[in-house]
Amino acid sequence: MIFFKVSQNINIKIADNSLVVLNKEIRGNDENEYIYITTFHDFEAVKKIFEKVGTTYKTYIVDEKKVFSQKDFPIEVGVSNKNEFLLQKQKLRFTTFLDEIPELSTKELFRNEEFQDINDIVKSHKKDISIAIIGGVGRGIGEILCGLTAIRVLIKTLQKRYKNIKIDLLLESADNQYYKRDKELLEKEPLINKVLPLCINVRKMSEYDYYIDTSTINESTFYRELNFIDAYLYKFGIDYKSIQLHTKFNQFDLSFYKPSSELQDDIVKLKSKSELILFHPYSPDIQRSLPKDVTATLLKELLTYSDETIVSTLKIEKVENDKYIDLSKYSKTLFDFMYIVSQCDYIITVDTSTYHISDLFLIPTVVIFPDNDLVEKRVKYYKMTKPYVLKERKKNLSLLKFENDTLTVSKYTKYKDIKAKKILKLLSLK
Repeated sequence: MIFFKVSQNINIKIADNSLVVLNKEIRGNDENEYIYITTFHDFEAVKKIFEKVGTTYKTYIVDEKKVFSQKDFPIEVGVSNKNEFLLQKQKLRFTTFLDEIPELSTKELFRNEEFQDINDIVKSHKKDISIAIIGGVGRGIGEILCGLTAIRVLIKTLQKRYKNIKIDLLLESADNQYYKRDKELLEKEPLINKVLPLCINVRKMSEYDYYIDTSTINESTFYRELNFIDAYLYKFGIDYKSIQLHTKFNQFDLSFYKPSSELQDDIVKLKSKSELILFHPYSPDIQRSLPKDVTATLLKELLTYSDETIVSTLKIEKVENDKYIDLSKYSKTLFDFMYIVSQCDYIITVDTSTYHISDLFLIPTVVIFPDNDLVEKRVKYYKMTKPYVLKERKKNLSLLKFENDTLTVSKYTKYKDIKAKKILKLLSLK
């Protein structure tokens, strides 16, 4: 976490059109109202906003020791997020201060991964406790669903000692285009008390008993090596190996959602004719997406070898077939998409949120992975999901390198080996 003050009052408009209000200190008032808290990355975004507004708009870092030493400040739970303050200070040119600051690389910043058992930290004698999770859980829909599962385990663990556990999630907001989407999803989890935007002032933060700073979890070794659910449990200070398997399954109640009559009618008509396969070949990460030409070829083969109707919520070019239905016009929100997934009988997808969602509804799913390193981490607890791993083959046909990649003879060939029949067999359709 970073603690800071501002030189001028400013309102930052965030993705849900609400405002994050930052005010400069008024002498004579409670200083804690004007010391703000946010994550390392969110603070970087705040600084950029200030730089664009004008030279009189500045941020001033507050020494974290001054805040941590306060009697009412909440206690940190789980793997500690320290050193962020030191790294920010290194960026400043106050040599008199920097002489006392050890040099710290970005890698060293996130190296503190020592497990801290939650039972050794949470020792309040109160019946009710409150926890602020700084940074929320997850930077994508799939990871958020896993993070919510970890929160359920966290609450169940604490319920052995406390009657009521209030969990608030504080999300990065200054430059988070997905804030609105993530907030809408997280607010549907009954165990979450509130979803709030960062920044928060010290006075408000001091109302919590404990806090967990998840903001740099994706930079940690345990995050890269463990399944998402296990990684968050480790972060929370819970021995993930001791948690029963049945508590690690994701869940989400979609009953609040009411699809449009047009979407509902089209789904009913399609399902009356045949079973539905959802084909989802693209991811926000281009490295996990199928190339467009491979997508078209694979879809045509799937249509040839399967008896089911294939639907997609993505625009796929160069494919026209009575058995292929484009539902992209209906998929305008996350909950639209989740509903469409829930209505399908089978899923074929690349490594993106789709299979995390399909697992909620126990739908047989095949995930096309670009390599084998991700498989165990991603689908460890997904019993209805099977991986289809692409194998890279290199052809060293040319030693020449061209600025235009299309002129390079040596090309990766893993996509050429995708077999529609093998995918359908994994779905038990062939």
